[in-house]
Amino acid sequence: MSSNVSLGLSQVDRIAQLCDFLAHPGMQAALDHSVPVSMPHEVGSLGFDTPLWIGLGIVGLWSALDAFAERAGIPTTKCPTCGGPNCLSSRLTSTGKLNVADERALKELEDVRHLFAHNYAGRADAVYFRKKKRHVLDSGVSASLSSGATFDGANISLTAAHLRYYAGQSREVIGKLS
Repeated sequence: MSSNVSLGLSQVDRIAQLCDFLAHPGMQAALDHSVPVSMPHEVGSLGFDTPLWIGLGIVGLWSALDAFAERAGIPTTKCPTCGGPNCLSSRLTSTGKLNVADERALKELEDVRHLFAHNYAGRADAVYFRKKKRHVLDSGVSASLSSGATFDGANISLTAAHLRYYAGQSREVIGKLS
């Protein structure tokens, strides 16, 4: 296995470890002993903004795939959907090695990545939609993503299960392209 593949998979796996951290028995013990009964027994009650950190994990998955593609010599292409010269979805699907599920996940990663890297914690405002056409998200239109997440036309709230799904898809894509 090339070092590029190993490094890409390592970054994906380290990002996915956030899911294990959130599910750790020690975290549950902290919730049981530190959260008043009047509050939800979720890590948010301890001050941890799970949807924000999961969204930043999505940004990290995108960057792992981007670094992998760059080092694998997969050429950039202007995306016919969003017009972006660095659209990872367009770049990786142009290889012809991915299936429909891989392509859908990449389109979602591209859009959701922008929601967290260039917007405010998963909130899509007019600027987000005015800058360029998106792959799967549209202003004011609800969308169910392949991960099970729901975009309500303006906001998305992600859980560890969604990050785990996209990490798995990222692993598959790297495996198919290596």
